[in-house]
Amino acid sequence: MTVAAVVFAVAAASLGLGLGLKPTVLHARETADTPPARSAVSDPAETAKYTARFAPAISRPSAFPWHHAAKRRHHVAATVTPSPSATPSGATNPLGVANPSPSATSSGAASTGDGSSWPTSVPGWQLTYSTDFPGSSLPSGWDAYNGEPGGDPDGNWVPSNVTVSGGALNLMATPSAQGGVQFYGNPQTYGMYLVRMKGDDEPDLDINNLAILWPAQQGVWPPEVDFFQDLGGTRQSFSASLHVAPDGNFSCCVVASPTQNNNATAWHTYGVQWTPTSMTYTIDGRVWASVSRSSLSSPDQWPTIPMNLTLQSQNQASAQPGGTIDTMSVAWVAEYAMNG
Repeated sequence: MTVAAVVFAVAAASLGLGLGLKPTVLHARETADTPPARSAVSDPAETAKYTARFAPAISRPSAFPWHHAAKRRHHVAATVTPSPSATPSGATNPLGVANPSPSATSSGAASTGDGSSWPTSVPGWQLTYSTDFPGSSLPSGWDAYNGEPGGDPDGNWVPSNVTVSGGALNLMATPSAQGGVQFYGNPQTYGMYLVRMKGDDEPDLDINNLAILWPAQQGVWPPEVDFFQDLGGTRQSFSASLHVAPDGNFSCCVVASPTQNNNATAWHTYGVQWTPTSMTYTIDGRVWASVSRSSLSSPDQWPTIPMNLTLQSQNQASAQPGGTIDTMSVAWVAEYAMNG
Protein backbone atom coordinates (compact mmCIF):
# COMPACT_ATOMS: atom_id res chain seq x y z
CA MET A 1 0.00 0.00 0.00
CA THR A 2 1.21 3.44 -0.83
CA VAL A 3 2.61 5.26 2.19
CA ALA A 4 0.46 8.25 3.05
CA ALA A 5 1.98 11.70 2.84
CA VAL A 6 2.28 13.39 6.19
CA VAL A 7 1.69 17.11 6.34
CA PHE A 8 3.19 18.93 9.27
CA ALA A 9 1.73 22.06 10.82
CA VAL A 10 3.39 24.44 13.25
CA ALA A 11 1.83 26.17 16.15
CA ALA A 12 0.47 29.09 14.17
CA ALA A 13 -2.95 27.39 14.07
CA SER A 14 -5.68 29.91 14.79
CA LEU A 15 -6.88 28.37 18.02
CA GLY A 16 -7.37 30.07 21.36
CA LEU A 17 -9.73 30.87 24.14
CA GLY A 18 -12.35 33.54 24.33
CA LEU A 19 -15.57 32.62 22.50
CA GLY A 20 -17.42 32.36 25.77
CA LEU A 21 -19.16 29.12 24.80
CA LYS A 22 -21.65 27.67 27.27
CA PRO A 23 -22.01 24.06 26.16
CA THR A 24 -23.69 21.23 27.97
CA VAL A 25 -20.80 19.50 29.70
CA LEU A 26 -20.46 16.11 31.30
CA HIS A 27 -17.94 16.72 34.07
CA ALA A 28 -17.12 13.69 36.16
CA ARG A 29 -16.55 15.17 39.57
CA GLU A 30 -18.73 12.48 41.07
CA THR A 31 -17.26 9.06 41.76
CA ALA A 32 -18.70 5.64 41.14
CA ASP A 33 -17.83 2.03 41.63
CA THR A 34 -15.68 0.58 38.91
CA PRO A 35 -17.92 -1.17 36.35
CA PRO A 36 -17.50 -4.94 36.02
CA ALA A 37 -14.29 -5.75 34.20
CA ARG A 38 -14.35 -7.38 30.78
CA SER A 39 -12.44 -10.24 29.27
CA ALA A 40 -9.58 -9.49 26.92
CA VAL A 41 -9.48 -10.26 23.23
CA SER A 42 -7.94 -13.43 21.90
CA ASP A 43 -5.79 -13.36 18.78
CA PRO A 44 -3.23 -16.14 18.25
CA ALA A 45 -1.24 -14.87 15.28
CA GLU A 46 0.87 -11.78 14.60
CA THR A 47 -0.51 -11.73 11.04
CA ALA A 48 -4.10 -11.82 12.26
CA LYS A 49 -3.99 -8.92 14.73
CA TYR A 50 -7.37 -8.01 16.16
CA THR A 51 -9.18 -10.79 14.21
CA ALA A 52 -10.81 -12.21 17.32
CA ARG A 53 -11.89 -9.01 19.04
CA PHE A 54 -14.16 -10.28 21.78
CA ALA A 55 -14.46 -13.13 24.19
CA PRO A 56 -18.07 -14.29 24.84
CA ALA A 57 -18.09 -12.67 28.29
CA ILE A 58 -17.64 -9.15 26.92
CA SER A 59 -20.74 -7.01 27.38
CA ARG A 60 -19.38 -3.48 27.37
CA PRO A 61 -19.57 -1.26 24.25
CA SER A 62 -16.15 -2.14 22.83
CA ALA A 63 -13.09 -4.32 23.25
CA PHE A 64 -9.57 -3.79 24.43
CA PRO A 65 -7.07 -2.18 22.10
CA TRP A 66 -4.27 -4.67 21.65
CA HIS A 67 -0.75 -3.43 20.99
CA HIS A 68 1.46 -6.49 21.17
CA ALA A 69 4.66 -5.96 19.15
CA ALA A 70 3.87 -2.27 18.70
CA LYS A 71 7.57 -1.48 18.91
CA ARG A 72 8.40 -3.86 16.07
CA ARG A 73 5.59 -2.52 13.94
CA HIS A 74 6.85 0.99 14.39
CA HIS A 75 10.27 -0.14 13.26
CA VAL A 76 8.97 -1.48 9.96
CA ALA A 77 6.40 1.22 9.30
CA ALA A 78 7.19 4.34 7.33
CA THR A 79 8.11 7.07 9.80
CA VAL A 80 8.74 10.74 9.35
CA THR A 81 10.44 13.08 11.79
CA PRO A 82 8.97 16.61 11.87
CA SER A 83 11.23 19.44 10.85
CA PRO A 84 12.79 21.58 13.60
CA SER A 85 10.19 24.25 12.98
CA ALA A 86 7.55 21.87 14.31
CA THR A 87 9.27 21.54 17.67
CA PRO A 88 6.95 22.87 20.38
CA SER A 89 9.69 24.44 22.52
CA GLY A 90 9.06 28.14 22.92
CA ALA A 91 5.90 28.11 20.80
CA THR A 92 2.67 29.74 21.83
CA ASN A 93 -0.13 27.84 23.51
CA PRO A 94 -3.14 28.29 21.21
CA LEU A 95 -5.40 25.90 23.11
CA GLY A 96 -4.87 27.74 26.37
CA VAL A 97 -3.92 24.60 28.29
CA ALA A 98 -2.77 25.51 31.78
CA ASN A 99 0.75 24.12 31.99
CA PRO A 100 2.64 24.57 35.26
CA SER A 101 6.32 23.77 35.43
CA PRO A 102 6.82 20.04 34.83
CA SER A 103 7.00 18.01 37.99
CA ALA A 104 9.82 15.70 38.87
CA THR A 105 9.95 12.17 37.51
CA SER A 106 7.72 9.71 39.28
CA SER A 107 9.57 7.48 41.74
CA GLY A 108 7.20 4.52 41.65
CA ALA A 109 4.58 5.71 44.13
CA ALA A 110 1.08 6.71 43.11
CA SER A 111 1.07 10.23 41.72
CA THR A 112 -1.15 13.24 42.23
CA GLY A 113 -2.64 15.74 39.84
CA ASP A 114 -0.38 18.64 38.89
CA GLY A 115 -2.78 21.52 39.44
CA SER A 116 -3.36 22.25 35.74
CA SER A 117 -6.75 22.46 34.06
CA TRP A 118 -8.34 21.92 30.68
CA PRO A 119 -9.51 24.78 28.44
CA THR A 120 -13.24 25.36 28.78
CA SER A 121 -13.71 27.47 25.66
CA VAL A 122 -11.86 26.85 22.38
CA PRO A 123 -12.94 28.39 19.06
CA GLY A 124 -14.47 25.74 16.86
CA TRP A 125 -14.90 23.23 19.68
CA GLN A 126 -17.48 22.60 22.39
CA LEU A 127 -16.53 20.93 25.68
CA THR A 128 -18.60 17.74 26.12
CA TYR A 129 -16.81 15.88 28.91
CA SER A 130 -14.05 16.40 31.48
CA THR A 131 -12.79 14.79 34.65
CA ASP A 132 -9.92 15.34 37.05
CA PHE A 133 -10.39 11.97 38.78
CA PRO A 134 -11.68 12.94 42.21
CA GLY A 135 -12.20 10.46 44.99
CA SER A 136 -10.81 6.94 45.08
CA SER A 137 -12.57 5.08 42.25
CA LEU A 138 -13.06 5.43 38.52
CA PRO A 139 -15.68 8.01 37.51
CA SER A 140 -18.93 6.84 35.96
CA GLY A 141 -18.50 5.65 32.39
CA TRP A 142 -14.96 4.31 32.87
CA ASP A 143 -13.97 0.65 32.87
CA ALA A 144 -10.75 -1.16 33.82
CA TYR A 145 -9.26 -3.85 31.58
CA ASN A 146 -9.05 -7.44 32.75
CA GLY A 147 -7.24 -10.27 30.98
CA GLU A 148 -4.30 -11.07 28.77
CA PRO A 149 -3.98 -9.31 25.41
CA GLY A 150 -4.33 -11.97 22.73
CA GLY A 151 -1.03 -13.48 21.66
CA ASP A 152 0.95 -11.44 24.19
CA PRO A 153 2.77 -13.67 26.70
CA ASP A 154 4.48 -10.72 28.39
CA GLY A 155 1.39 -8.61 29.10
CA ASN A 156 -1.65 -8.97 31.31
CA TRP A 157 -4.24 -6.44 32.47
CA VAL A 158 -5.80 -6.60 35.92
CA PRO A 159 -8.32 -4.13 37.39
CA SER A 160 -6.33 -3.91 40.62
CA ASN A 161 -3.56 -2.15 38.66
CA VAL A 162 -5.91 0.79 38.05
CA THR A 163 -6.18 3.20 40.98
CA VAL A 164 -7.54 6.69 41.59
CA SER A 165 -5.97 8.80 44.34
CA GLY A 166 -4.75 12.32 44.98
CA GLY A 167 -6.64 13.72 42.00
CA ALA A 168 -5.04 11.38 39.45
CA LEU A 169 -5.71 8.17 37.59
CA ASN A 170 -2.78 5.78 38.02
CA LEU A 171 -2.01 2.79 35.81
CA MET A 172 0.27 0.51 37.78
CA ALA A 173 2.48 -2.39 36.74
CA THR A 174 3.24 -5.38 38.91
CA PRO A 175 5.24 -8.47 37.96
CA SER A 176 3.48 -9.85 34.83
CA ALA A 177 0.54 -7.40 34.89
CA GLN A 178 -0.32 -3.84 33.82
CA GLY A 179 -3.31 -1.50 33.88
CA GLY A 180 -5.62 -0.07 31.23
CA VAL A 181 -8.95 1.78 31.04
CA GLN A 182 -11.56 2.84 28.55
CA PHE A 183 -14.03 5.72 28.81
CA TYR A 184 -17.24 4.58 27.12
CA GLY A 185 -19.55 7.29 28.46
CA ASN A 186 -19.22 9.82 25.62
CA PRO A 187 -18.66 8.20 22.19
CA GLN A 188 -18.15 10.79 19.45
CA THR A 189 -17.68 10.92 15.70
CA TYR A 190 -14.96 13.56 15.31
CA GLY A 191 -13.76 15.62 18.22
CA MET A 192 -10.80 16.98 20.16
CA TYR A 193 -9.32 14.89 22.96
CA LEU A 194 -6.81 16.11 25.56
CA VAL A 195 -5.00 13.97 28.13
CA ARG A 196 -2.76 15.43 30.85
CA MET A 197 -0.35 12.64 31.72
CA LYS A 198 3.18 11.49 32.50
CA GLY A 199 5.00 8.17 32.76
CA ASP A 200 7.50 6.67 35.15
CA ASP A 201 11.18 6.47 34.23
CA GLU A 202 11.81 2.73 33.78
CA PRO A 203 15.24 2.40 32.08
CA ASP A 204 15.34 -1.40 32.26
CA LEU A 205 11.75 -2.03 31.15
CA ASP A 206 9.73 -1.72 27.93
CA ILE A 207 6.29 -0.99 29.36
CA ASN A 208 4.82 1.51 26.94
CA ASN A 209 2.05 4.03 27.55
CA LEU A 210 -0.66 4.75 24.99
CA ALA A 211 -3.57 7.17 24.47
CA ILE A 212 -5.94 5.85 21.81
CA LEU A 213 -9.27 6.43 20.12
CA TRP A 214 -10.98 3.05 19.69
CA PRO A 215 -14.28 2.18 17.95
CA ALA A 216 -17.28 2.43 20.27
CA GLN A 217 -19.19 -0.31 18.45
CA GLN A 218 -18.42 -3.79 19.68
CA GLY A 219 -16.77 -6.02 17.09
CA VAL A 220 -15.53 -3.17 14.89
CA TRP A 221 -11.86 -2.56 14.08
CA PRO A 222 -10.22 -0.69 12.37
CA PRO A 223 -10.12 2.33 12.57
CA GLU A 224 -7.82 3.18 15.46
CA VAL A 225 -6.15 6.49 16.31
CA ASP A 226 -3.01 6.32 18.47
CA PHE A 227 -2.23 9.93 19.37
CA PHE A 228 0.41 9.05 21.94
CA GLN A 229 2.61 5.99 22.17
CA ASP A 230 6.01 5.75 23.78
CA LEU A 231 8.33 2.76 24.03
CA GLY A 232 8.71 2.67 27.79
CA GLY A 233 12.18 2.87 29.30
CA THR A 234 13.25 6.47 29.82
CA ARG A 235 10.29 7.72 27.69
CA GLN A 236 12.30 10.28 25.73
CA SER A 237 10.30 9.99 22.50
CA PHE A 238 6.81 9.09 21.33
CA SER A 239 4.81 8.70 18.14
CA ALA A 240 1.30 8.97 16.70
CA SER A 241 -0.25 6.65 14.14
CA LEU A 242 -3.42 5.67 12.31
CA HIS A 243 -4.82 2.23 11.58
CA VAL A 244 -7.05 3.00 8.60
CA ALA A 245 -6.46 0.16 6.12
CA PRO A 246 -9.13 -2.58 6.04
CA ASP A 247 -6.73 -5.02 7.70
CA GLY A 248 -5.56 -2.40 10.21
CA ASN A 249 -1.93 -2.58 9.16
CA PHE A 250 0.66 0.08 9.97
CA SER A 251 1.53 1.28 6.48
CA CYS A 252 -0.20 4.62 7.01
CA CYS A 253 0.73 7.71 8.88
CA VAL A 254 3.19 6.83 11.62
CA VAL A 255 4.57 10.16 12.81
CA ALA A 256 7.61 10.46 15.08
CA SER A 257 7.49 12.83 18.04
CA PRO A 258 8.40 16.50 17.47
CA THR A 259 11.74 16.03 19.25
CA GLN A 260 13.61 12.83 19.87
CA ASN A 261 14.33 13.83 23.47
CA ASN A 262 10.80 14.64 24.59
CA ASN A 263 10.58 13.94 28.30
CA ALA A 264 7.36 12.02 28.81
CA THR A 265 8.24 11.43 32.47
CA ALA A 266 7.18 15.06 33.10
CA TRP A 267 3.60 16.29 32.86
CA HIS A 268 2.44 17.11 29.33
CA THR A 269 -0.95 17.49 27.67
CA TYR A 270 -1.20 15.26 24.60
CA GLY A 271 -4.07 15.80 22.21
CA VAL A 272 -5.67 15.00 18.89
CA GLN A 273 -8.13 17.00 16.79
CA TRP A 274 -10.11 14.60 14.60
CA THR A 275 -12.22 16.21 11.85
CA PRO A 276 -13.75 14.96 8.58
CA THR A 277 -10.64 16.14 6.72
CA SER A 278 -7.64 15.95 9.08
CA MET A 279 -6.03 14.44 12.16
CA THR A 280 -4.00 17.06 14.06
CA TYR A 281 -1.69 16.15 16.95
CA THR A 282 -0.88 18.56 19.79
CA ILE A 283 1.40 18.68 22.81
CA ASP A 284 0.77 21.23 25.57
CA GLY A 285 -1.72 23.02 23.31
CA ARG A 286 0.67 23.33 20.35
CA VAL A 287 0.29 21.62 17.00
CA TRP A 288 3.25 19.38 16.15
CA ALA A 289 1.96 17.35 13.17
CA SER A 290 -1.12 16.55 11.13
CA VAL A 291 -2.34 14.03 8.57
CA SER A 292 -4.77 15.00 5.82
CA ARG A 293 -7.58 12.75 4.66
CA SER A 294 -6.72 13.67 1.09
CA SER A 295 -3.26 12.13 1.56
CA LEU A 296 -4.65 8.62 2.07
CA SER A 297 -4.47 6.09 -0.74
CA SER A 298 -6.94 3.29 -1.43
CA PRO A 299 -7.90 1.09 0.35
CA ASP A 300 -7.30 3.32 3.39
CA GLN A 301 -10.53 4.67 4.88
CA TRP A 302 -10.80 7.76 7.06
CA PRO A 303 -12.34 7.18 10.53
CA THR A 304 -16.01 8.16 10.36
CA ILE A 305 -17.59 6.20 13.24
CA PRO A 306 -18.05 6.93 16.95
CA MET A 307 -14.89 6.39 19.00
CA ASN A 308 -14.01 6.09 22.69
CA LEU A 309 -10.92 7.25 24.56
CA THR A 310 -8.70 4.49 25.98
CA LEU A 311 -5.54 4.75 28.08
CA GLN A 312 -3.26 1.80 28.70
CA SER A 313 0.16 0.49 29.66
CA GLN A 314 1.46 -2.71 28.12
CA ASN A 315 4.69 -4.65 28.41
CA GLN A 316 6.61 -5.07 25.15
CA ALA A 317 9.36 -7.36 26.48
CA SER A 318 9.93 -10.24 28.85
CA ALA A 319 11.55 -8.15 31.62
CA GLN A 320 9.13 -7.51 34.47
CA PRO A 321 9.19 -5.00 37.35
CA GLY A 322 10.37 -6.35 40.68
CA GLY A 323 7.42 -4.80 42.50
CA THR A 324 4.63 -2.29 41.99
CA ILE A 325 5.45 0.75 39.87
CA ASP A 326 3.35 3.63 38.54
CA THR A 327 3.69 3.45 34.76
CA MET A 328 1.16 6.16 33.83
CA SER A 329 -0.39 9.00 35.84
CA VAL A 330 -3.27 11.04 34.40
CA ALA A 331 -4.28 14.37 35.99
CA TRP A 332 -7.29 14.99 33.75
CA VAL A 333 -8.93 14.30 30.41
CA ALA A 334 -11.24 16.51 28.35
CA GLU A 335 -13.29 15.82 25.23
CA TYR A 336 -14.78 18.32 22.77
CA ALA A 337 -17.19 18.13 19.85
CA MET A 338 -16.93 20.18 16.67
CA ASN A 339 -19.14 23.27 16.64
CA GLY A 340 -21.76 23.17 13.94
